[in-house]
Amino acid sequence: MTLVILGETLSYLRINGIWPKSGHELNPGKWFYIKFILLLTSQSVILIGSSAHLVVSVQSKSPSTATPKNTLFLDDSSNIFLDLVILIGEVGVFYFNATYVRYEEPIAKIFTHLSNFNKFGKPPNFAQRNKKLMFWSRLYKTYIDAALVSIYLEPFIKLKSCERENLKRKFKEICGLVVATWAPFDISVFPFKQILYVWQVYTLMFTLKGAALISFSIMESMEHLVVRIQHLKTMLLETVETEDAKLRVERLLKCVEYHNDIFGVGQEMDKNFANCLFLHVLFSGALFGCIGYIVMETFSLLSYSLFLGWVLSLIIVSVSGQHVMDEGLSVGDTAYNSKWYDRNASFQRNIVLIIIRSQRPILIHAGPFSYLSHVIVLTIFKTAYTYMTMLNATSK
Repeated sequence: MTLVILGETLSYLRINGIWPKSGHELNPGKWFYIKFILLLTSQSVILIGSSAHLVVSVQSKSPSTATPKNTLFLDDSSNIFLDLVILIGEVGVFYFNATYVRYEEPIAKIFTHLSNFNKFGKPPNFAQRNKKLMFWSRLYKTYIDAALVSIYLEPFIKLKSCERENLKRKFKEICGLVVATWAPFDISVFPFKQILYVWQVYTLMFTLKGAALISFSIMESMEHLVVRIQHLKTMLLETVETEDAKLRVERLLKCVEYHNDIFGVGQEMDKNFANCLFLHVLFSGALFGCIGYIVMETFSLLSYSLFLGWVLSLIIVSVSGQHVMDEGLSVGDTAYNSKWYDRNASFQRNIVLIIIRSQRPILIHAGPFSYLSHVIVLTIFKTAYTYMTMLNATSK
C-alpha cells in the first residue's frame, strides 16, 4: 500500500539511507540493512578522530601534542568539553539512527495503518493537516541544512585565528577542519586535510541530519494520530445526535471500534518509538550541560548549531507526545459534554464505558523511565543545568 503520510520526510530519509525505497517499506530486504551498516561504518571518522583527540588533550599539556604526557591538560578545558560534546552527539545520533532502522518494519506498519481510511473513513481535516505537516517538514529540513552549512563554514571563518593561536601557544592543532581530530601521522598537508574535511562534512550530513529527520517523522506520525482522535470525537457527537435508535447503536459500535483502533496504534507507537526516544533521557542532559559550559567559556558555532538542532528535535517530539495524551483524554470530555443523558439506558452505559476508557491516556514513552510531555523537557534542562554547574565548579 502506498503511504499517503510523511511523504516529504520519508523521501529525505531515503536519501540518508535510513528508509527503504517506496513500495518496500514492509519488506525492505537484507540489502537495506547491509547498506545501512556500511553507511554507518563509513560515518565513524568523527567518532574515531574526536575520541583520539580527547585522549591526547587530556594526557598532554597541549590539545594536539602528538605524544601524550602524563599530566592533565587543564589550561584550556573548553577544548576537552567540545570533544565531549562531539562524542556525546555522535554516539547519540548513531544510537538513534540505528535503533530507528532496527524497528523500521513495525514503524512502517504504523505509517501504513495511518494511511488506510477504508475502515473508518478519511478524517475531515486530514488533507489540510497533511499539507501543513509537509510544509513544516520542508521548512524543518531547510533549517537543518542551514545549521549544517554554518557548521561547515566555521573552519574557514576561524582559520586565521586558529593559526595565530597555534603560534602563540605552540599548539599543533589542525586548522580548517569541521571537528578537531588527531591521527598518528601528519594529516595537515594536502590532500589529507582536504579529504578529511570532506569526509567530516559527509558524516555530519548523514548522521545529524538523519537523526533530525527521524525526530520529525516520529512527531509527524503522532500528529496524524491526533487527527484520528479528533475524527473520533466528531463521530461520537454525530452518534449521540442521531435520532434513529438502531442507526445510533451501529454508529456507537463503530466509535468504540475506532477508539480501540486508536489505542492500538498508540500502543504500537509506544513500543516501537520508546527505544529511539530513550536517546533524550540518556544523552540530552549531559550534552546540553557540556554545551552550556562551552558557551560560557568561548564562542563555538558548532556547539550553538548542535544545541539548537538537538533542542528542536526534543521539543517537537515532546510537544506532540503531550498533544496525543491531551487529545486522548479529551475523548471522555467530549462524550460527557454531549447529550447522552437524553438517550436510553443501554446507550448511556456504553457512553460511560467510553468515558472510563478515555481516562487511560495514550503515552509515548522515552525509554522505561519517562514519557513524552512538557515535563520531560523541563526535567532534561534541569539535568543539563546540574551538569553545567558541576563542570563549571570542578574545572576552576
